Amino acid sequence: MTNSTIRLEPDSVERIRGAEKRAFVVVLSGDRMGEMFPLKDDRTTIGRGLQTDVRINDEGISRTHAVVEMENGDYLLSDAGSTNGTFANGNKVDRYKLQEGDKIQIGASSVLKFTYHDDLDEDFQRTLYESALRDRLTGIFNRGYFSNRLESDVAFALRHGKPLSLVIFDVDDFKPINDEHGHPVGDQVLSALAHRVLGTTRSEDIFARYGGEEFALICRDVDAMRAAKAAIRIKETVADKPFDVGGRSLAVTVSVGVADLSQLVEPKAEALVEAADAALYVAKRGGKNRVEVYDPENEPTRLV
Repeated sequence: MTNSTIRLEPDSVERIRGAEKRAFVVVLSGDRMGEMFPLKDDRTTIGRGLQTDVRINDEGISRTHAVVEMENGDYLLSDAGSTNGTFANGNKVDRYKLQEGDKIQIGASSVLKFTYHDDLDEDFQRTLYESALRDRLTGIFNRGYFSNRLESDVAFALRHGKPLSLVIFDVDDFKPINDEHGHPVGDQVLSALAHRVLGTTRSEDIFARYGGEEFALICRDVDAMRAAKAAIRIKETVADKPFDVGGRSLAVTVSVGVADLSQLVEPKAEALVEAADAALYVAKRGGKNRVEVYDPENEPTRLV
């Protein structure tokens, strides 16, 4: 995400209460959801190609899918000969004059919003969009963002022949922690655990709270063997030392399931989650505080 400031010519700047407004597109859904991209004062390209100004990974997006050009103070959206077309507010367009709030749809699931912001607006909106992607308790990504990115990452991995793995882990015996010490202490454990595990992850991976005491890690460009090493690192990081919360020292462990996209009969996002969940179930049943890798030849995990 770029923080560069683009100055527009006087006749191309919308001014409200004396504040200089700059044009952006904000990704509302699809890959890179929540990110803001400033539009150039001449020509901005949108697509999945490496050289595009607004690069979005989506199975249905062409390498250079659409273009936004500045003409006489207006921003004009044009289709760049894409395979699946460019849509503005639900209507297919070849060339369209953008207005504040217009929705641009490209590909199967990517929607962008055209908008103006001044410097203060930009900072506020970045914070607002970022917070919408985060779990309030732990500060890591929430399930909605996780699901969105997993769909995109699976499509990217299949298209480019790249490995992709998913790690799902669950706090062992979490209910007794809540029952004995109260939900505020349980919440502190989850928050501290998420922070501790986050320190073991790579910047290119997606770490999210999947729900309740369950967490997920999307491991990009990683096969099952390397993902299993990451899973072991997570397990050991959690168990290495107790969590000091609410004036108490609590020993916590996690059970971890790992799945590799290449091992699935139907390589889809939903199937990858089911496979990792199946491996997690085996880890739980096998005594907890352990890591299991999905194996399509192993009866207990043959659920996908």
